[in-house]
Amino acid sequence: MRTLAALAALVLVCAAGCSADAESVAPTPLPSSPAPLPSIEPSAVVAFPRTLQADRMVEVQIASAHGDGTVVELTLESPLFVGPMRAESVSRTTPGFPARLRVPLGEAVCPAPPGPTTASYVLAPPFTTREEVEPGSTSSGSATVDPDVLAQIHATECRARLATDAAAPSFAQGAVPAAGELVTAVELSRGSSEAQVTLTQLTGNVIFSLEAAPDALPVTLTADQGGAAVPVTVTATRCDAHAFAESKKTFVFVAVFDVEGERIAVEYRAEGQVREALQALFDACGEGSGSDGIGGQ
Repeated sequence: MRTLAALAALVLVCAAGCSADAESVAPTPLPSSPAPLPSIEPSAVVAFPRTLQADRMVEVQIASAHGDGTVVELTLESPLFVGPMRAESVSRTTPGFPARLRVPLGEAVCPAPPGPTTASYVLAPPFTTREEVEPGSTSSGSATVDPDVLAQIHATECRARLATDAAAPSFAQGAVPAAGELVTAVELSRGSSEAQVTLTQLTGNVIFSLEAAPDALPVTLTADQGGAAVPVTVTATRCDAHAFAESKKTFVFVAVFDVEGERIAVEYRAEGQVREALQALFDACGEGSGSDGIGGQ
């Protein structure tokens, strides 16, 4: 009887000790598996929507065939433009919803050497920022790009360069708006070309009208002339909310040249103090019409 009691006590002591040891040792957690990265379609698409044209940016779309991820780096390389050209943002991709990244274009190469256009990307887990990318958590690859959109941009810009190399247009700085208009000048500056060039027309845009002074056009720069100036008056003539909302090139104007018998239209942008002066006209126009404000490039 005493033997049985002693044996029972020993079992209780052992059980208590074993229980204490089990509680004091935490279980080792199993390593979590990283979210699988999606597989990417073998090609990329380049678009040039109106909203990006004033800033000379294209949209590159990288599609996912399966899975969810974030394109954290994208580099576009093309013989048509000086590069490499890199995206300034990141974008998520899921099946049916490609990543859309804006890429600033480099200077057009005229004429361009032959060669393919490619988009190289780095893919990270979904909802990852560039700062949060961890070593070993990404995959990379490249996709062939259909060059048609870039070729159209390249052809337009190289053609325009025939004119701007002879007479690049820009607004003269320093004028102050008064009485609802800006009286300034469009200056022509000769570049590397010695071709004779004639400025035949200056036009405004959706918001601003631009009128050259009487008898100021046409004006011709011969090979030995370094520049010329055309007095102009700029007025904000569209003040309705619809025009404000639809304007994508608010500060972009057009000059038309005749270069060696070829008619070439060139876009140029109001910069610096001139842009600020136009913004003041812009805002006064909106206030007078009861609009809340305007946007554009």
